[in-house]
Amino acid sequence: MTRGPFVAMLLAACGGSDVSRTVGAECNANGDCDEQCLMGGHYPNGFCSVSCDNDDGCPSETHCIEDMGGVCLFACDFDSDCEFLGQGYTCVMIGVHASNTMVKVCRAD
Repeated sequence: MTRGPFVAMLLAACGGSDVSRTVGAECNANGDCDEQCLMGGHYPNGFCSVSCDNDDGCPSETHCIEDMGGVCLFACDFDSDCEFLGQGYTCVMIGVHASNTMVKVCRAD
């Protein structure tokens, strides 16, 4: 059993945003998520997400950002809004996918 789904349930129980296999759960491979596992520097311990063309393709409280062809990340206003995702995540300004608009989302930099 991977720890990603367990951590997601634990975080959801603590009252954070809706971390799930769709968006936000820790992962080691795509099979740990509903669609894809984002890995690497911006996504410590892996991050489940879904592909998107715009915010309409993302769950509530997330934005479709210009990364990896368009992926959904949690919206934020302050670094503290990202604490539920674990160490390394901060609130950063990034471009919306296929747009000149900028939004704040939780991501490691």
